[in-house]
Amino acid sequence: MSDKIFINDLEIFARHGVFPGEKINPQRFLISLVATFDAASAKASDELSQTIDYAKLLESITENVQNVSFNLIERLAQHLADRVFCGFEKIISLEITIKKFADNLADKNFSCLGFSSIFLRHGQ
Repeated sequence: MSDKIFINDLEIFARHGVFPGEKINPQRFLISLVATFDAASAKASDELSQTIDYAKLLESITENVQNVSFNLIERLAQHLADRVFCGFEKIISLEITIKKFADNLADKNFSCLGFSSIFLRHGQ
């Protein structure tokens, strides 16, 4: 499957991290996502119902980053993948990248840290 949609660097302020201050003060995260799906019917029909609705996907990602709190961004990535697969049946695989910025971190000798993983829909 070579059809993909992507979102690059969606900025969201949320409370994820191990340290107490990270749970209190929202931090800046950039979320990127590449979703693989079969777009043949969308390419033929030009109908939104035949593809992935970007607005709904952006809303889902934002809600699912802001309305939970995890210690690890690895767990946040898994949570996002689970929610996206649940809400968007056409998506076959996801690559999710999460960047967390050094603003609230003790060691500020870098601009950001992050995690990236590829997730497959169960049964694929």
